[in-house]
Amino acid sequence: MEKEVGSHSYRREVTGNFVILFSFAILFLLTLSNFFYSSRTVFYANLALLTGLCLIFILFRHHKRLVIHSIAHFMAGGIFVIVYVNQAQDYTPIWSFLYMYLIISLYGHKKGLIIASVFLICLLFFLFSWVGQTVTTLEFIRFSFVAIFTLFFAYLAELLISITFEEFYKTKSMLEKMTITDELTGLHNRRHFNDILSDKINSARRSNEMLALAIIDVDHFKKYNDTYGHPAGDQVLIALANLYKETMKRSDDVLFRLGGEEFALLYKPKGEAEAIDLLEQIRESVEAVVSDEKVQSTITISAGLYIIKPQKAQSFEQVYKSADELLYQAKELGRNRVVASP
Repeated sequence: MEKEVGSHSYRREVTGNFVILFSFAILFLLTLSNFFYSSRTVFYANLALLTGLCLIFILFRHHKRLVIHSIAHFMAGGIFVIVYVNQAQDYTPIWSFLYMYLIISLYGHKKGLIIASVFLICLLFFLFSWVGQTVTTLEFIRFSFVAIFTLFFAYLAELLISITFEEFYKTKSMLEKMTITDELTGLHNRRHFNDILSDKINSARRSNEMLALAIIDVDHFKKYNDTYGHPAGDQVLIALANLYKETMKRSDDVLFRLGGEEFALLYKPKGEAEAIDLLEQIRESVEAVVSDEKVQSTITISAGLYIIKPQKAQSFEQVYKSADELLYQAKELGRNRVVASP
């Protein structure tokens, strides 16, 4: 499954790709430059690290995640090797700053902080062994302070990025939900109905399952609105939506408000009789909806029920048109009834 741009997993993947590219590029350039400008010991150390990096990539090339994490930890060992070979001179410990930032970016602010902290503690103990020889006490103290601050700010940056992305995805999820949800009833809206009906039809056909589409209309709703007012009508729609939710609780039941007083129910019955019985149960439950304390009126519904059988390939348009025609028949026959496909 493709990772969404900007997600945590996507960022980890980008960081991982950078770790691979950066490791090869920097070791290749260091090996090349040390061949011309440094001692043979340093050159062979870099060449050995580059060879090890290539072996890791070859051995685990089919497991990218393993390659990334193996190279990341190999980099830590490489820093210790280079620091040792150079006897902590020529600013070699400074590579640890970039390493800590990459580790925290790769593993996240919690796990990354632990790994980077362990690495830094080991490095400081390692450097301390050179104090009084190639490293002065003042240099060690300065490096320690800078390294700790680098670790802290790398952690803080990743923490703030994580918080920002969490808030971003919360907002994004809320907006996405708003685009597919009817504001009044909380059911899915017509847009979502248009988006998923074809997928549901194809999915049911692949799994050889029966699918039922019911289109429901509130009888004489315009007259009700004109008599009692739109607020009372809204209360009726909300009450009906709640009734549908209470009746249809299976994970694959999907409820929609198509617009106005029209609803759609999409579900997978075990047989045609069950599909009809469920809709009849809903129809009978809609006896009286109280839209206001001062207003009581009997509400009835008409429904067209189209059974989508897996043996027959049908398009979105064919299914919707068939269910809509059955709803029209229910109204023509006197309303307050369910008309199902033969």
